[in-house]
Amino acid sequence: MSELIRRASAQPGSPFPASARPVYTPLAKASKSALRRIAPLHPHRRTPPPAPPRPPPPKKSKKMLELEEKWEMELEDTVEGWYAMGEEERAALRRAKRDAEMGFFED
Repeated sequence: MSELIRRASAQPGSPFPASARPVYTPLAKASKSALRRIAPLHPHRRTPPPAPPRPPPPKKSKKMLELEEKWEMELEDTVEGWYAMGEEERAALRRAKRDAEMGFFED
């Protein structure tokens, strides 16, 4: 087999030209028993398990629930057409109000 490879690489258009001296590789002297210790990548190996689900958000304290209710009432009074808005728009306004009250600023 090695003779066949040597002859094929000696051809003029070969991508692996034959060199005058052999190139040292650590696998050239490796025995079959040493190569068997390397774990092969089998096509039928098991896929890793899925990531665990995210933990639930922490429970809101009574004080935080009261603050959110107060902010909701303020938004109902100050925003025109609060009741005609969709839930996404209301959630965005609630989030903006909470960020402003808690001191978080978006840059």
